[in-house]
Formats: sequence, structure tokens, C-alpha cells
Amino acid sequence: MSHPQARDTAPVVRSYSITALACGLTTVLATPLIGHVDLANILMLFLLTVVGIGATLSRGPALAAAFLSVALFDFFFVPPRFSFTVEDPQYLMTFAVMLAVALIIGQLTADLRRRADEALAKERRSHALYEMARELSGAVSVKDVIGISQRSLRHAIDVGTAFLIAGPGGHLEAAGDPAFSRALVIAPLLARFAYENDACTDLDAQYPVAYFPLKAPGGVRGVLAVESPRESAYPLYENQEFLHTAASLVAIALERTRLAQRSAA
Repeated sequence: MSHPQARDTAPVVRSYSITALACGLTTVLATPLIGHVDLANILMLFLLTVVGIGATLSRGPALAAAFLSVALFDFFFVPPRFSFTVEDPQYLMTFAVMLAVALIIGQLTADLRRRADEALAKERRSHALYEMARELSGAVSVKDVIGISQRSLRHAIDVGTAFLIAGPGGHLEAAGDPAFSRALVIAPLLARFAYENDACTDLDAQYPVAYFPLKAPGGVRGVLAVESPRESAYPLYENQEFLHTAASLVAIALERTRLAQRSAA
């Protein structure tokens, strides 16, 4: 299965295209107002556009909207029109203030949106952990535990996963559905390190892979390998707490099923 790029360029291009379109639309709508309202009022329309971009997109497009708004306001509205030449020096101060205000507004609005997005993402991860724990409580075999875990992790944060289950003597054996592992390549030494010590990350792989020990009260039951969906380890670090918790849930479920199977035998 092919991997997405480090940063999918389509959403980025779409964001900046929307920014340019919004600034252009503001220019078109404001043009009939020339001669009827003061230029300061037209300026407010551009500032409103910057706020809208910051609230709906991100910091980059908001900053681009600030610079583009200043350029469009100068070219289409400030005498002499259709030129970047400034006839009245006082407009230079206007441009400076407009740019500063637009940048500040865009930055603050984008930060507020980012915090709201982070809070929403945290809520989604918490819900995903709850659903994962609920499903794992009904698992009756190791295969069930791994299947539920792989589906849950893919649905929650869209990562490729693989499981290495500890067999006799601590030998790690690959388990799970390959469809959920993408093209994940296990680094045996790092998997062993995670099993014997603590979580670690393979940063040398094209798509970084994090290894989490499946620590249960009765011992380590294996290793969870999680591959980043990008050529960056940031998604793994961003979801580190979530993945540690998920690994704990899986470990406890594996221990419970193993004890149940021993009791049945």
C-alpha cells in the first residue's frame, strides 16, 4: 500500500487557493464602494477577510491573506489606482498599520483555531480509547485482541500497525493482519530493545516507526509497532500518550485472554 507524502500538498494548495480567492472576492465586492465610502471602511473589509481566513484555515494562509490584502488595497483602491506607487505618503503609514493589525489578528485567530482543533483531537482520542477498551473487554483470543486493536488504531489516528507477540523464552513472533501494517518493516533490534527496556523510535526509516512494549501486570506480552503516516516522526510524538495508553490496554487484554485460556485448559 502506498504511503502519503510527508505533507500532502493538496490541502496546502487548496488553503492558499481559498485565501487568494477570498482576497480577490473582497476586492471585487469593495470596488463599487469607491467614492461612496471612506477608504478606511474598505480597509475594514480586508481585515475581516484576514480574520475569516485565520478562523477557517491556518496560520500560513492567514499571514498570506494579510500581505495579499495590503497589496490589493494599495493597487486597486489607493490613488493613483492600478499602481503600487503611493501618491500620498500618509498611506505608507496606513499600509504599515494595516499589515501589523492584519498579521496580529491573523496570528491570534489561527492560534485560537489551533487550540480548538487540538482540544477536539484530544476528545476524539479519548473516545477512541474508550471504544477500544470496550471492544477489547469482549475479546476471547489473541487474534481478537490484535484485530480489534489494529482496526481501532487505524480508525483513530490512521497509522500502520504490527504486533510482535512474546512466545516461549521471550521470542517475538509477528502477528496481526498485514492489511493494517501498510509496508511497515520491523527493525528486530529496536523491537527487542522495546521488549526488554522501554519505548523507542526508528528515525532512520523512511516512515518512522515507534515501538511500544505491551506491559501487563504479569509481564511484557509483546511489542506494538506503529508506523507514522508521514515521512516525519511528528504524528508519533503528537499521539505518544495515546499510543502508550493503547499499548497498555492491549497488554492487559492479552494477559486476560491468556489467563482465560489457561483456566479453560
